[in-house]
Amino acid sequence: MAAAADAKAIVLASTCVLVATCATHFGAGRALWSDRGWRAWQPMRGRRAFVALQAVGDGRARWWVLVLSWASLGLGVAGEAVVGVSLAFFDETRTGGRTSETMDARNVARVVQMLTVLHVVHAPHMAVFAVLGTAYALGRWRTLAAVVALYASTYVTRQKSLERGQRKWEQFQTWTLRTVEGAAKSWYGSVRVVHDGKVSEAAHSSPHVFAYHPHSMVPAGAVWFHMLPDFSARFRGIQPVTLAASVLFKAPIVRELAAWLGVRAVSREIFRSTLREQGAVVVCPGGQHEMQEHGGPMEETIVLCTKHKGFIRIAIEERARVVPVICFGESKSWTNIMAKPGRYLYRRFRFGFTPLLAVGYLGILPLPRRVPITFVIGEPMVLPDPDALTGLAKESDVDAFHASYYSQVERLFDEHKSKAGFPELCLVMKND
Repeated sequence: MAAAADAKAIVLASTCVLVATCATHFGAGRALWSDRGWRAWQPMRGRRAFVALQAVGDGRARWWVLVLSWASLGLGVAGEAVVGVSLAFFDETRTGGRTSETMDARNVARVVQMLTVLHVVHAPHMAVFAVLGTAYALGRWRTLAAVVALYASTYVTRQKSLERGQRKWEQFQTWTLRTVEGAAKSWYGSVRVVHDGKVSEAAHSSPHVFAYHPHSMVPAGAVWFHMLPDFSARFRGIQPVTLAASVLFKAPIVRELAAWLGVRAVSREIFRSTLREQGAVVVCPGGQHEMQEHGGPMEETIVLCTKHKGFIRIAIEERARVVPVICFGESKSWTNIMAKPGRYLYRRFRFGFTPLLAVGYLGILPLPRRVPITFVIGEPMVLPDPDALTGLAKESDVDAFHASYYSQVERLFDEHKSKAGFPELCLVMKND
């Protein structure tokens, strides 16, 4: 029993070292300090504090992997945390001497902030692996069973409140709003918001449906593009609520993070009620079908699945304006290593979800590749009024506006793809 437990600790600590080193040393270091001469192999380079912390973090983590003790897991994680913090002290232009402690503290905060935001927004599923990994390492199955049973009960007691936005955490949202732009720019290198057309004063008094394209493998941008200052400067007083697939609220821990950010499940009822309460929503019209069309960074075709018209029908009946949003770069930042079996299963059995295992940076990490991101936001489009007697949208109006809307999406794509840095991209519309 003890030998098996120790073996688990070694496996977990080794995995921790491998993944965390790639994320902190190669990923975050390059993202933050490429302008200071950062290189993957740089023995004894940088400032004294950086070199010392690297030595302590690397040495402690790797040495304790060899120790047959539960302490190996904790010290392995702690060692990699020290390596991550060391990034704040790197400076190729300085190899010694005193520097401002205030600047060092800011750099530490910058490293921690960037990695935290990236994991919360782009890789919340890592929290699941962390919890399961801890339970696996402890090997206390009775305790694990009790915790699982207790947590499973919440799917009955508070599932609806999570899906309907009743579990949002104001302080968590405020922190994300304050930090997401800096973290995104540090990682991606460039994050831009481009506004096409004008927003009239009358538009601010109407509800808004922001239709986000494409539904990539991990459309995290739909959660945070409206948190950027450039969005708020134009859409003053408008704070959209992102509506996500209900499967997101089936995943343990991930559903809590989504709910804290104010994300709600997408359904007709929640769509309508949120639009009435908050005045603006973000939806991904392509849905699961569109997500399984995206394979990775080498593809030069963006596929939009245009068969869904429900968002237009609801917008007409709620007298809202539809705003097209196109994100360039996000679809190239992820690879679904289950793309082929996922497509087969979805097309063959029409699963309610697409089998997905997304990796990005270095081809193995659950963080996106460093690709410049550009959000192109179109002009709010005015829709026809609903039927005066029934209050419902006319099918002829839905069909006509659906065609007009996707013509506008195509125009925005063609006009802005080169400026966004992706002139080779082609757009394909699928209506099946």
